[in-house]
Amino acid sequence: MSGRDPDAVVVLDRVVVFDLGNVVIPWDRRKALARFVDDPAEVDRLADEVFDLEANLHLDRGSSIDDVRAVMEERHPGHGWVVDGYVEHFRSSLGDTDPDTESLIDDLLAAGVRCVGLSNWSAICFAGIPDDFPVLQRLEGIVISGEEGVCKPEAEIFRRCEERFGFSADQALFFDDSAPNVAGAVAAGWEAELFLTAAAARTAVVERGLLPA
Repeated sequence: MSGRDPDAVVVLDRVVVFDLGNVVIPWDRRKALARFVDDPAEVDRLADEVFDLEANLHLDRGSSIDDVRAVMEERHPGHGWVVDGYVEHFRSSLGDTDPDTESLIDDLLAAGVRCVGLSNWSAICFAGIPDDFPVLQRLEGIVISGEEGVCKPEAEIFRRCEERFGFSADQALFFDDSAPNVAGAVAAGWEAELFLTAAAARTAVVERGLLPA
């Protein structure tokens, strides 16, 4: 990481908060499902109808594998095994970080802007992930929903992020790929942007004076 540019004129009291999945790290649960299901059509069925985002949210909220398996069996009898397979092969759901996103984080840090993470992510599945993605180690820290027992877009998780890192709502600039999570952040008093590309996020921070043009 380069040293801070002495000529940069930036606002240093802001905190840039990054979601992780599909913002810093690409995530596609189908890739994990495909590791233990051979038929692509069945992978799509499982992703769309069985282990969908609602089911995944139980993991993200910190529920045990046994509890999520029970929910799966209640909703889709005979499919509890999907939870076990997904957790076992979770690492395959992740892609390589976008160099442009890494560069944005590093440039913010070099400019003296605080950067933290806030993600809906299972605590079980998050174990070891920072070791595999060094960019996460460069963040000041990360609030993980599965460790907190509360998920975005609920206001409580935004409050906990503020408390953990010692900033106020009006200092936060948040990037998330989920429109409901962005809306939840705004309702909590944060400034928030829907993450589309690293280039668009860079434009957003430049417009706010956090990086030079």
